[in-house]
Amino acid sequence: MSADTAAATSFSARIREASWSRHQGLDPSAEATREPGLFDRLFDGTLSVDDYTRWHAQQFFVYEAIEAAGDRLADDPVARPFVFAELARRHSIEADLRFLMGPKWRSGAEPLPATRAYVDRITEAAAEPAGYVAHAYTRYLGDLSGGQAFGKAARRNYGFDGEGASFYDFTGIGSPKAFKAEYRSRLDAIDLDEDAKARLVDEVLLAYDHNGAVLSELGANLGRNPFEPKVVAAICHHMNHDHAADTLVICRGAGGRPEAHAARMTGFDGDGADFAASVGDEEVPLRVDWARPLTERAEVRPEIVRLFTESKEQLGG
Repeated sequence: MSADTAAATSFSARIREASWSRHQGLDPSAEATREPGLFDRLFDGTLSVDDYTRWHAQQFFVYEAIEAAGDRLADDPVARPFVFAELARRHSIEADLRFLMGPKWRSGAEPLPATRAYVDRITEAAAEPAGYVAHAYTRYLGDLSGGQAFGKAARRNYGFDGEGASFYDFTGIGSPKAFKAEYRSRLDAIDLDEDAKARLVDEVLLAYDHNGAVLSELGANLGRNPFEPKVVAAICHHMNHDHAADTLVICRGAGGRPEAHAARMTGFDGDGADFAASVGDEEVPLRVDWARPLTERAEVRPEIVRLFTESKEQLGG
């Protein structure tokens, strides 16, 4: 876009025009496989509540990062006009996840690699106020627009009444249309030079790309985990709080990290278990396969016992 064109177009319109193609192709799994993606399945009623829950859990990490940046920048002159208490989503997501996964939900929620990359980018970009604005705009205005259709579909498909889809309820905003208009007017008045505005637009596009990568990773695993998220959360919590020493033995032995000094179980599916081992100053993800595919909760404990026993023997204990 030329400087003359940029000057003649409102900044909010420039962002919308630049990001329109990203917005249209936001569910990349549908395009890549020519099969229905996560959004399609939500709307046609074929997305399981378990996969909906896994998607919801990934969003927690994204909003945790955005809202931490918003808290930090609440008094910054550039960011302050875009920090709205009524937009905050983290507490709603937490309430939804407690409802969907039980009180131990946090033990069963772990960012996917794509989500971790997204969160890292938010944290890096939000070192500058314009970076925060780019990510906040992309998520929150999306929630007030297409996100409302997601909420309606979730309530229709799963029978939610409040919790489960409270993430999509903006009770502090009387008119989403009027609120979005005010938000865009603030974008148009943002105190940034043209170079900084161009970087903000680029960051919006990057936010779309990261969101698409998360959806793609989720879409590639739809229907593959036979265990309900609440079961995963309960067993991970039990291992991490009641059998932390055993978890460390498994990571040192079967996980191949004898130098680990701490460990936690982060999830599992029918093929194996996931762990995070503390090695030096970093946490390393580990995957340990089951001896055979599992489909029932009662099968998990014997496999964990086997892994612990074999790991203990391997370590000479």
